[in-house]
Amino acid sequence: MRPTPAARWFIEAGAEAGPLYRAWNRGAAADVPIGHLWDVVRVTTRLGTDVLARVRGIGAELGPVLETPVRSAVEFVVTPGTAATWPDMIGTRAAARGMLRCPPPHVTATSGLRSTGARRWIVPPSYVPATTDADALCEAVAAALVHRATAALALAGRGDR
Repeated sequence: MRPTPAARWFIEAGAEAGPLYRAWNRGAAADVPIGHLWDVVRVTTRLGTDVLARVRGIGAELGPVLETPVRSAVEFVVTPGTAATWPDMIGTRAAARGMLRCPPPHVTATSGLRSTGARRWIVPPSYVPATTDADALCEAVAAALVHRATAALALAGRGDR
């Protein structure tokens, strides 16, 4: 496999080149350490689509975004240090350590391919900016949660009539 910008970035983040390329050559995900070049914010799949649309809608920086069906989550790559300041919001979890299981960059939601574990990129790691704007992500999550709560209250109010 020829070095790609994504592979170089993951190796700079601490992934070992040999295991990374071997996994990707098999179509499998490779472990990339979290916490050196980025943190990860996991959002439930139910919130993920809305949050992604909101971040895109305001034109904020959007880095790699990973769909992880096994966790029922969408994972956003954010700047290091984000996990330490991430607020306690329903449906989210921020990580500053551990491993991010990264499928090959060509395994995307639009390609129809899935890696081992069914992971695929919604936004592949192939362009700059390298991370999602954490403040915009936080605001998008908060807005999505408020929208869902308001909709639930409206539905509950209809049942009282």
